[in-house]
Amino acid sequence: MAVTEDGRALELPTGKAFGLAEPVVVRLSSLTGRVLSVRGAAGVVEAHHPGEKIAAMSIGGALLVLGAVVAFSAVRPVTARKSLWFLAGFASAAYVVLAPLGFGATAYREAAEPVPNLWEHRREAWGPPPVIGKGQAAVSGESAVRVLESRSEPPGGAEAWLSGFHVLTLRIEASRMGDTALELSADEHGAPRRVEDCAGGPGAFDGSTGLVCFVVPPGYQPKYLVVGKLDREVLLTLQ
Repeated sequence: MAVTEDGRALELPTGKAFGLAEPVVVRLSSLTGRVLSVRGAAGVVEAHHPGEKIAAMSIGGALLVLGAVVAFSAVRPVTARKSLWFLAGFASAAYVVLAPLGFGATAYREAAEPVPNLWEHRREAWGPPPVIGKGQAAVSGESAVRVLESRSEPPGGAEAWLSGFHVLTLRIEASRMGDTALELSADEHGAPRRVEDCAGGPGAFDGSTGLVCFVVPPGYQPKYLVVGKLDREVLLTLQ
């Protein structure tokens, strides 16, 4: 389930493909209101089945044409009684063609549970890590990171899908990063997720300098860049 910007709940038939409180963009059918695809920071999940849809629509289309011909000729009473199964096929085909694999109620529900503040649970479990002031370097183990610039927009030249999200782009410089993790602190709006290579944007972080991008929930206020993991975690202030 996802919580929309207006507070409604949206059922997502994607299993556990996305993390708890992760920002996603959902594409709905304009005809049926059902979920067609869900995109997150790491990829997209198609919620419909194109092969089944094509087969169903092909069969339904043929039945629809045949049913239309029969229905037109069924104005004569003698033919009508003999053509009930053709008319049933006509109705079935119309159902398939007009609303393939998903006809029915909208995917929305009116009520939604609040988004969990994962940051509070994390602090309860691991305690308060060191906090470094804005503009300074955060050191975790042998790694050091400094934020040079922050922008609330995708980088120019990134793949088009990224423009559908709220994005925070940081320009950083770092040394001895290795596999040191970089993430943003969560809040009551949800948990940001890092976008690999800024979705193809020029100047993405190369291990020493460049852009690091995160998709963030609507209303999110960036507070900390989290450098490292768990017992080596350091918070670099962004505001």
